[in-house]
Amino acid sequence: MTYMIPCQCCGRQLPDTWQWFECDRCHFRVCPWCLSTHQGQYSQGGYKCSRCAFGRLHPVEGRK
Repeated sequence: MTYMIPCQCCGRQLPDTWQWFECDRCHFRVCPWCLSTHQGQYSQGGYKCSRCAFGRLHPVEGRK
């Protein structure tokens, strides 16, 4: 069964089988469209997590 989950940046609902970018420290999750635009206290887009000081966003293929 496929579940719809929201991007934590734009709120767009996408299937859990989609390719997400997730932080290796705090598990902040963004869709491919928000990778270059997410912003927060620690970053303004890209692979550096904008929610925590040392996290990096890595591609994650869906959910188990």
